[in-house]
Amino acid sequence: MNIENQKIRYHLLDELRGFAVFCMIIYHALYTLNFLFSFDHALFLYNLFTPLEPFFAAFFIFLSGLCSTLTRSNIKRGAKLLLVAVIITATTVFLQNLGINQPILFGILHCLSICMLLIGFLEKPLKKVPWAIGFSLCIFLFLLCYNLPMQYLGFGQFKLDLPRNLFLNNHFSFLGFHNFTFYSSDYFPLLPWAFIFFAGFFTGKYFEKHKYPDFFKNNTIPFLSFFGKNSLIIYIVHQPIIFALTYIITLIF
Repeated sequence: MNIENQKIRYHLLDELRGFAVFCMIIYHALYTLNFLFSFDHALFLYNLFTPLEPFFAAFFIFLSGLCSTLTRSNIKRGAKLLLVAVIITATTVFLQNLGINQPILFGILHCLSICMLLIGFLEKPLKKVPWAIGFSLCIFLFLLCYNLPMQYLGFGQFKLDLPRNLFLNNHFSFLGFHNFTFYSSDYFPLLPWAFIFFAGFFTGKYFEKHKYPDFFKNNTIPFLSFFGKNSLIIYIVHQPIIFALTYIITLIF
């Protein structure tokens, strides 16, 4: 998931993505302490951090969409990431047999991989859409679909109830339609999150046309830059590491 360009690397994008990854790691650590190991001392921090989690996730997805304009092949990138996501699902489903009931059926990596594939196949027609119109439409559609799990579209006082038969089964849970039996410990359906990815894509198109500011090239926070450059491997290994460290902490305390 590196931010690639044949001649230039925009380190600020690495640092911003690294910040988002770091925040997600903190959230997952607090989640593990509370819900897998019942470590009550972390409950206050978890409750404090939870309302911010969608913003960090949205920021990460947005940056991934922006960086899709800098990669050589979104189809190859998306296919590789989808393979990783499928392996993660298979692993978490297997772990259910060991008593760790935290399946990941359509998490953030699944969502990102499908979005990358969509961008790869639709990039030519999307390039014809003015970036401002594309960006604005994506933000509007994200807000419109954000409450889809509550079985309605809209926001504020403008609501449109959706037909109940859309939520009778889990066949289209990847889109956001599911019933009460569905559970995924990490869940980012394409509706509404794909629209954040595409908003990032159109933002990247703006920078392609008007050029990135020079300060994007500065590497000012190497720690966050490292997290950003290695976001995929860090995302894969951080949960097993958190689980192991949490287990040791609970033995001590």
